[in-house]
Amino acid sequence: MGLSKYYFKFAESNFMETSALRQKLHSLIDTSSEEKLIELYSVFEDDYTDEFKSELDEEYADYQNKGEVISKEEMDKAIEKLLYGK
Repeated sequence: MGLSKYYFKFAESNFMETSALRQKLHSLIDTSSEEKLIELYSVFEDDYTDEFKSELDEEYADYQNKGEVISKEEMDKAIEKLLYGK
């Protein structure tokens, strides 16, 4: 199961509607320093490639078709393992 599967489960139980998230991001961008904007842009530029977007799209379509999800606890463990190697 790809990491984006964890994201989609999180997104379903997320705390913020998409429109609210967009508004918050726009607000953060509008008020960020040049340094922070460069950092943010580099995250998207480096990580959000066409290949990555295609993989996310495929996994999301698979999720929609099969409805396979993991529990929040499984997601937390997987993220902790990725971040901290635990």
